[in-house]
Amino acid sequence: MLRTTRFLPLVLILTAAFSANFATAQTVSFKNFSSFQNIVPGVDFFASNRQTVAPYEEASAKAVARLKELLGEDLPMGAIFICSNMAQRDSLYEPVVMKQGYSWVLISTTPEMRVQEQLERMKAQIGENIPDEMKQRIDEMLREMGSNVDPEAVDNMSRNIAFAILQIMMNGDNFQFRASRADDVGKSPLQDWLDVAIGAYASGDRSSVRYLQENFDMAFPVEDVLFMSRPFVASAITDQRGGGGRGGMPPGGGEGGFPGGFPGGFPGGEMMGQGMPKTRGGGGGQGEPKTKTRPDGEERQEQRELSKDEQDRLLFDGQAITFFDFFMEKFGIEKIRELISFAGEGNESWDFVVRPDLLGRDFSKIEVELNEWIMRQSIPEPKPKSKPKAKMQL
Repeated sequence: MLRTTRFLPLVLILTAAFSANFATAQTVSFKNFSSFQNIVPGVDFFASNRQTVAPYEEASAKAVARLKELLGEDLPMGAIFICSNMAQRDSLYEPVVMKQGYSWVLISTTPEMRVQEQLERMKAQIGENIPDEMKQRIDEMLREMGSNVDPEAVDNMSRNIAFAILQIMMNGDNFQFRASRADDVGKSPLQDWLDVAIGAYASGDRSSVRYLQENFDMAFPVEDVLFMSRPFVASAITDQRGGGGRGGMPPGGGEGGFPGGFPGGFPGGEMMGQGMPKTRGGGGGQGEPKTKTRPDGEERQEQRELSKDEQDRLLFDGQAITFFDFFMEKFGIEKIRELISFAGEGNESWDFVVRPDLLGRDFSKIEVELNEWIMRQSIPEPKPKSKPKAKMQL
């Protein structure tokens, strides 16, 4: 009896530890989704299959690793849902996910899912009597898109991981995060330029830097960038990948988007704009891209004219990213950590960067040095996006 009593505390401790580890190792499940946990540290994935998750794994792991460099090892746990069909999207309810212990939730949709969604919208407007030829082409397109990877969605997800984690860490435990507001940097107490720059640093996306270099004469004064709000861009189509801007899918061709004049916003021509910025005057099939001769004599294709708010957003993002990189290269990552901490306490980031031991208050000198640095940066040409074989041509 004495021997049993003597070892009882140890038994209780071991039992409690085993129970805690067992609870942690339990698989969290949600209706219509398969669970893929511990693929990326601090992030659980939910999707139809591992093949759907695979394109996101490397980019998400890099984003988390970079965020740990800036924010520390103890990042809030999150869940990423990749919807491949309407049933998955309709069954997803964020409050239920949060009750499973996740601090943040992000949602992405596959190209196939977005085609299905547009098809449902079309049916709601013109009825079920879709011509057989059109049905056949839609079915062919769905089969082709099933194996396609949307690189823009992957980039956006990596960036939104940063936005989500920043919002949670900077706003405290009582902050209610919503996936649809991931791209809303106004939800973070940091200045907008710093949110944007951290998101780009996490994702590695530098496409807006190239736009800045090519449109440098329209850039904002750097002092304005560090004080102003990020220019607002209304999303063309809500697809749960975040707020407005580059993440939205462009409008389709015809009257209301469907080729041949059918309403419903169905993408036209070469299906799925892969997240390119929406263009003024609508989308697919409205003429060939213009060409422009670069200073080196090489011709390049040029996108149709962007709206003013989209131009401002791209310029702002490019300047935010380059100032962040310029500052880090000049003073090291430790000063970036100090800057994030300083701004997170409600201070103006400008007051930190112009300290005498950093950039100082000679605004003209800062502007010249930064601009020269920006133009020296080598930004790789964007990779050509793969095009689905099936096209909606009526």
